[in-house]
Amino acid sequence: MKRIRLTKVDLYSIGICLLSVVPGFMVYSRLPEEIPVHFGLDGNPNGYASRLFAILGIPLIVTLIQVIYCITSNLLRRDREMNRAERVIRFLPPVVLYVSQIFILMYSMGKVTNVITVLGAVETAVFLILGNYLPKVRRTMFYGIRTPHTLASEELWDKTHRFAGVIYVIAGVVCMIITVVGLHPATLLVLLLLTVGIPFIYSEILYRRMKKNSKVLTPDKEDLDKEDLDKEDMKNVGY
Repeated sequence: MKRIRLTKVDLYSIGICLLSVVPGFMVYSRLPEEIPVHFGLDGNPNGYASRLFAILGIPLIVTLIQVIYCITSNLLRRDREMNRAERVIRFLPPVVLYVSQIFILMYSMGKVTNVITVLGAVETAVFLILGNYLPKVRRTMFYGIRTPHTLASEELWDKTHRFAGVIYVIAGVVCMIITVVGLHPATLLVLLLLTVGIPFIYSEILYRRMKKNSKVLTPDKEDLDKEDLDKEDMKNVGY
């Protein structure tokens, strides 16, 4: 059986998830019994949770998901070290959770009222970070533009993610403008859907073009060998 291990990056990311509990307990007595945890497109809360669940339950659930994700990705990644792009992307969910917890606490105490501005700022930052690092991500089944075609071809993966990087940077700039100008919040949702969807469409178009030019995209022998080894590892750990 392959030994399950967590890297320093994994432990730091899990630590950030756990630390998101701390601010809530620091202001626990100043919080209302019910705390908004979901907001509509109009910027008003439309979902609530108890005070204890909001500051403890949600972070613990996200922490558990992060632990499972780290362990699973390490098992399938074998002994290949993460590059900088992969480390940054691994930190994104915990950091977004921490920022979200701070925002929810401040909103509950009446310190922040403009939900759309905060949402736009976070979305802008995520777009710009992903736009910078997506082109440097190596083929993996855990993040990126994952389709059967991109996972089968390194060339298609690289071209798709270089294109996606440009799209995400443009989306970050547009998101910043939307936030500053104060356009309808629905535009942020439309922008998100377009930003996520366009690279997948581009990948399919590029695949068909390469196939038409006789560049049939099939996994090479090395990829097939790795896939067989990964399946064997999964059996050994009881998946």
